[in-house]
Amino acid sequence: MLAATAFAAIMCEVAARIAFAAPPDETREPQIAYQYDPEIRYVPLPNQRGWIEDGFATTNDLGFRGPNPAMPKPHGLVRVVAVGDSVTFGFGVNNEDTFCVQAEKLLRSRHSGTNLEFVNLAVPGYDTRQEVTLLGRYVARLNPDVVLVGFYSNDVPDSLEDNQSGTTVAKPAAQGQALHMNATPTSWWDIQMRKSRAVYTVGRALRRFTHSGEWGMARYNLELDILQGHDTPQLDTAWKRVEKQLDVLQQMAKSNGFSVGIVVLPPKEQVVGLYPAANYQRRLQTLAAERGFFFVDPLPRMTATRENKDHLYIPYDRNHPTASGHRLIAEAIADDPTMIGLVSGRPAEIVQ
Repeated sequence: MLAATAFAAIMCEVAARIAFAAPPDETREPQIAYQYDPEIRYVPLPNQRGWIEDGFATTNDLGFRGPNPAMPKPHGLVRVVAVGDSVTFGFGVNNEDTFCVQAEKLLRSRHSGTNLEFVNLAVPGYDTRQEVTLLGRYVARLNPDVVLVGFYSNDVPDSLEDNQSGTTVAKPAAQGQALHMNATPTSWWDIQMRKSRAVYTVGRALRRFTHSGEWGMARYNLELDILQGHDTPQLDTAWKRVEKQLDVLQQMAKSNGFSVGIVVLPPKEQVVGLYPAANYQRRLQTLAAERGFFFVDPLPRMTATRENKDHLYIPYDRNHPTASGHRLIAEAIADDPTMIGLVSGRPAEIVQ
């Protein structure tokens, strides 16, 4: 009996390893760390070399991903500053695989002689208020020509949870205290679950069935309402808070002389063909047009690709693209006529 049970368990594990991808490795050390900030909850610590799951990341002197930007900005340099959350940051992918880095390389290669630089100010877990506030702190020093807002669908419900004092991060004793928000698994059971493909996939299925983890969060249900095309009073309140921050960004752009583009980032469900009635992209496009922002939608490119759609997102993750997913987002940015005009000095109507 014991031998039969062991054999069945081994066969289940073999089948799971054939059928399912390996989960990301959360045990890598050190993990990227943050520090408490009373206005926007937290900011990344500067000058780090570490991991976020399987993605190796570095932070510069300012605490943001990538190399140090030249300050003051050199004459003739076209600077694109990206703000956003973990999707724009590039959660789970290496520095060179983020869509910011890939878009910069594409635009440089296609428009020789263009002196171009992308600066990635995205921070995992941020919503629109935090992103706009953070940009305001650095806008004078960075002097951007273009600001790209990487907008993800959970930014809408997240606006309902945001406030000036912060609730997601427990308030430490002192401003600037280090926060380890992506702690690696320490218990024997958690580590073993990662090693067994069968146990890991069954555990995720149970969490989804019992509406625990991400699936049990109120914001996930609100995000589903967006994707399913539902209108609710709560969503209307959330969208109005987003609009308020876009208005702040519009005034900042006018005062500092930069252009703004909204890059609408799709969740995996949309890429695999679910929720065709979603008003997520349409509503954002309307909000962008009302404020004179240009609009980049990578979804058509991501749905049309011949690549396996599952390979465009990190395994077991509906939110974060792989390097291949980031490449398609970068291509959508690099192919946008307004973006081409802004970085190359040629008006968009000529590019089209």
